[in-house]
Amino acid sequence: MERARVIWARGFGAGAAGGVAVAVVLFAYRFATGMPTFQEALAERMIRLLPYQVFALILAQLQHAAKPLGLAMAVLASVLGLGVGGMVYAATAGRSRRSPVVLAAATAAITWVALTFVFLPAIEGSLLGVPLTTIVTAPELPMGIASAVYAAVLALVFGRPAARRAAVPGDRLPTSIQPAPRTPTTGTAGGDGTTNGDGAVMRRRELLRRSPVIVVAVLAGTAAASWIGAAGAAVARAAAQTFRLLKGMPDEVTPAGQFYQVSKNFFDPTVDVKKWALEVSGMVNKPLHLSLDEFQRAAAPVERYHTFECISNEVGGDLIGNAKWKGIRMKDVLDLAALKPGVTTIIMRSVDGYAESAPLDVALDPTTLLAFEMNGAPIPQKHGAPVRVLIMNRYGMKQPKWLTSIEAANHDFTGYWEQQGWSKQAIVKLNSAFKVETKDGAQLALGGWAFAGSRGIAKVEVSADGGKTWMEAAVKPALGRNTWQLWSLEWQPPRKGDYALKVRATDGTGALQPEAPEPTLPDGAQGYHTVHVTFN
Repeated sequence: MERARVIWARGFGAGAAGGVAVAVVLFAYRFATGMPTFQEALAERMIRLLPYQVFALILAQLQHAAKPLGLAMAVLASVLGLGVGGMVYAATAGRSRRSPVVLAAATAAITWVALTFVFLPAIEGSLLGVPLTTIVTAPELPMGIASAVYAAVLALVFGRPAARRAAVPGDRLPTSIQPAPRTPTTGTAGGDGTTNGDGAVMRRRELLRRSPVIVVAVLAGTAAASWIGAAGAAVARAAAQTFRLLKGMPDEVTPAGQFYQVSKNFFDPTVDVKKWALEVSGMVNKPLHLSLDEFQRAAAPVERYHTFECISNEVGGDLIGNAKWKGIRMKDVLDLAALKPGVTTIIMRSVDGYAESAPLDVALDPTTLLAFEMNGAPIPQKHGAPVRVLIMNRYGMKQPKWLTSIEAANHDFTGYWEQQGWSKQAIVKLNSAFKVETKDGAQLALGGWAFAGSRGIAKVEVSADGGKTWMEAAVKPALGRNTWQLWSLEWQPPRKGDYALKVRATDGTGALQPEAPEPTLPDGAQGYHTVHVTFN
């Protein structure tokens, strides 16, 4: 039993080392070719198997760290699984008299078949739920290389234990580890008690020197969330306000390099713009296949400012930005394709497998654009090059990046995030935030943003007494119909001390921002953003 435990432990360690080597090979292939790894598919499947309440809790607590942590957990799971494979190899090699080459070849073949034709199709397909969008399109070659490396690691670590033990028939693993006597033909016993074919005990460090793989695994992904409580404050009187752009306020037009970026992918795609084409299909009389040049010349371009906000943005969060976009109306493209009667839904698909839909009336709205420029330049790759969708009054999840096809259909369609419990409509909620709190002489200068999609902002107010009274802030006019608006307020506290400040907004329809807090899932966070300031 002791001998079996030692063999299994060494087998697991060797298999795990081989698992790390497999990950290195597959990710190197991924970065060379752009093809996703099976670890990415496994990570997506693990996320999809989570109950949406658990997923929402993880996302709320970890935010940007959630996705890297998910991938790290998938890599760890693959390493542990291949570690178990190493245990099987160790048990088999201990009884086999076949050469290491034969064992390694058999191990490589079995691993390749198991990963490529059994495990990968099982996690990608519908066996475990909704099919994945992360698809390993041609796994045979990278899986073959990785399986060969895995088998080589195991073979180099274990050598030919059974054949070597045949030379010493009475050799058995001792139940307790004792130093072996030193003789001209006997070495010093190692801590693992493994003997070589000449009767000498092989040191563990000798085994490590025989392995070609140095394992360095870094699994990191932590984040913290903080909760802001209420504090007592005094009633203050607001004077007439004039908007002032305070130092530290966000840029009203967000530079592309600072624009927030969220996607379902662990590694976003890089689209070959020269080969890109937009397909328009489904219930149309004239299917289209437009190159980028043909697409840009298909209709008169439109320019406008447009704010994107992620549906997972927390109250007061940073997953929001505003840019100037240029594109053509989706309506113009659909008119070229000549829709057939009965169309109710427009399905939009991206190069990364992401898919979303819009009701026909939304798709035909003149404000719905297919954008190809951002802030006067071609859209950067990470923001959806060469073409992304712009729809007013919707969170970012309804406005796909890396668009490749548009399908006209007469049936409902459930998008990627909707399958995981998020809102199907994804209408932007009225929200506001503090971004600057700074002392300005005897006053506090406060500033931030407010956003309500295409409904606009009519008023922003700040309270310093727990919501009993409100001071109206100055609001900068909007750059466009679907943009955030900056606000500022100069306020003189009645006395020194700590204050809990709250902000709320009223949209262009007269609706007041709701105070009751709600989480991001399923249809976006709500509640008053609160900050604590000390005035001395």
